[in-house]
Amino acid sequence: MKNPLKNNFIVLGILFFSIISIAVATIWLQKGQYSYVNPRHGEIVEAIYGMGKVKTNKKYDVKVGVLTHVQQIFVKEGDQIKKGAPMIQFNDSGVFRAPFDGTVTRVTFNVFDSVPPQVAALTIEDLSDKYIEVSLEQEGALRVKKGQSAEVIFESVRGEKFSGVVDAIFPKDDEFLAHIKVDNLQENVLPGMTADVSIEVGKHERALLVPVAGLSNGQLIVKRDGKKIKVQITVGGVDGDWAEVTDGSVLESDEVLIQNKKGILK
Repeated sequence: MKNPLKNNFIVLGILFFSIISIAVATIWLQKGQYSYVNPRHGEIVEAIYGMGKVKTNKKYDVKVGVLTHVQQIFVKEGDQIKKGAPMIQFNDSGVFRAPFDGTVTRVTFNVFDSVPPQVAALTIEDLSDKYIEVSLEQEGALRVKKGQSAEVIFESVRGEKFSGVVDAIFPKDDEFLAHIKVDNLQENVLPGMTADVSIEVGKHERALLVPVAGLSNGQLIVKRDGKKIKVQITVGGVDGDWAEVTDGSVLESDEVLIQNKKGILK
């Protein structure tokens, strides 16, 4: 006959062992996931970020003022033509010629097609004269000025950054637009392509920096005088893995708790 009391002790022993095992496993899993990092002084660059689109400074659309028909087309899409070269002719008009050296980027109609008024029948662009147009949020637009430095990165051109400068900033149809002048854009960077743009709006030489990995809802957990405390901070600029503290809430002697990731703070 089995002893119920003995069986209960066995069950309790297994349960206790399981709890201890889970606790030990949890400690081992968490070990190395958290560490402390000291604040440091360093340079912080404040930047406004946006998505930019490549555009051309020289673009010409052939349009007519009345309903007409295409009589002859002298070019096709992709043709590179010289200033003065014939492009298109309509029934009741002379030949439209290229106003500058450029590339034909659109031919909308075929010969004998009807062409409505004010519809672009043909487009020519100078692909050697390009810029980046960036749409900004209102808060960002307030800090962007002509002459500020910018950095442009195309996802398809990996590992290469293009330097630029803000050439203009203005409103248009309730949007706030900045034009970025970029020298030496590659020939294969074409109008309509998109790029990530960062505009430098400020730089602090000796800012007190804390790791972004320790921030949560504007708060840090720091070790101060041997005790863990939660600190609410005011963040200034953010540059990569580091954020500027502007309100004196963090001491240089503090240790900031962070959750470790695969990357290493630099």
